[in-house]
Amino acid sequence: MTPAQIQELADRLASILISHAAHGLATSSLEGMGEITLRDSLIVASAAAGAETKQAWVFQREVLPDGWTDSAVDLVLYRKGNNDALKEVGGVELKWWRQEDKGNASNRRRDLVKDFIRAASLYTTVEDFAFVALLSTEVSWASTTKTTGVDAGAMELVTSSGSQKWNIGSLVGSTAVKQSVRKLQGRVPIPNIFHSRLLTNLSLEFASGRSAFARIWAIKKPQKTKLLTAGEIDELLS
Repeated sequence: MTPAQIQELADRLASILISHAAHGLATSSLEGMGEITLRDSLIVASAAAGAETKQAWVFQREVLPDGWTDSAVDLVLYRKGNNDALKEVGGVELKWWRQEDKGNASNRRRDLVKDFIRAASLYTTVEDFAFVALLSTEVSWASTTKTTGVDAGAMELVTSSGSQKWNIGSLVGSTAVKQSVRKLQGRVPIPNIFHSRLLTNLSLEFASGRSAFARIWAIKKPQKTKLLTAGEIDELLS
């Protein structure tokens, strides 16, 4: 895929996610909206993008990559190669934030960072892209990312635009990063460094203050970085 096609796909994914948010706000059903519905909508948007670029894509939900024993990737796109063999084009990790309480904000931070690391690991096995997609209410976003504690550095990378460099060794003082590494240890290959870039930020804004947005990040593992060994992870967590 070309960079323009990757951007187009990200825009379509954000558009269909925000359409669900608009429906939820209109019907007061945001709380009941499930990730299964959102995953299905990602397939619809991806199929439309594939049709535009004349790509014969195959879609699978909840795919467990080879060597992973953690939870499955929400959506993986394949293309048919020689002898109809399927080649992984890219994958999407999905998060849906609707809770407004600050009590679980640390868990939401951890789970989002965990998805960033998982996407960086996935990037090593796909041809074109690894996305993290987030649908969130504005209140939930603020209560989760606006922190002056140990997670402030990691949340600055999440909230900033442009290309951001994540160095696990430098960020391990963050509770969200450290807990993510601990949960992924031995279950998913963990890169020592990866980059994130916000591709799309599509929002709904109302005078009443009820608002939501969809964000899509592209995650990449630079070629010169490496996967952390078990010993290196133990040292980071000690």
